[in-house]
Amino acid sequence: MTASNFEECLALTIAQEGGYVDHPRDPGGATNLGITRAALAAARGRPVTKAEVASLTRPEAAAIYRSYYWNAVRGDGLPSGLDAVLFDHAVNSGSGTAIRMLQRALGIPADGEMGAPTLRAAAMADPRDVISKLCRARQASLARLKTFSTFGKGWTRRIAEIERCALALAERDRAQHRAPAAARPAALIEESLVSANAATTDSKPFWASQTIWSSIAVIGSSVTGALLAWRSNDMASFGASLTALLGGVNAIVGRYRGTMPIG
Repeated sequence: MTASNFEECLALTIAQEGGYVDHPRDPGGATNLGITRAALAAARGRPVTKAEVASLTRPEAAAIYRSYYWNAVRGDGLPSGLDAVLFDHAVNSGSGTAIRMLQRALGIPADGEMGAPTLRAAAMADPRDVISKLCRARQASLARLKTFSTFGKGWTRRIAEIERCALALAERDRAQHRAPAAARPAALIEESLVSANAATTDSKPFWASQTIWSSIAVIGSSVTGALLAWRSNDMASFGASLTALLGGVNAIVGRYRGTMPIG
């Protein structure tokens, strides 16, 4: 996991947030790229108009996201996939709420502080398990809000999409960090090959793999993020979105190769 995950996670969240909106029942009021009028005013240190919110650029939005949300949940210290879920939750509900929900999912005291104990617990846990727990808890929490009848369908789709993409990121990271065959004892290598060949005949179909559908979700969100970045003339974010897209494609290719007989 590296700091470059920020751009991938940002692309996923902005794809869900979209552009300028000013829904009368949204407590956040005028919002652009997910940045509310209040958040923009806090970042600029002065009151802002709706017109200023509407003209917010993606680079400034990215800087606000990094300072007020990504750094608040210490995204650079989290496992891949879990960083995406916690970051998006912080954007949607506040960093304190997101951190406490993570701590409860990890089974540690929920003090709302993203300190070393929380980071250690997150590093030791299975990110896929924590991702699923967080998304279920987030869904249940939002369902209790009075505004769920208005925004519930959108929130539900958002959580499902973020979960699929986060699981794909976690799977990609797990695949990249597998020990190379040359580093393992010869006996274990032979045992792995035998097991792989035996599993080939009864493995689930290629199209039924969760990895495949998660990767497709990442590709879809990456394309959306790339289009938004292109329209905003933000070439750095455009490149990051393409990187995420390639990661999703590579995950599908790797899963397909995993279904092929060895030898």
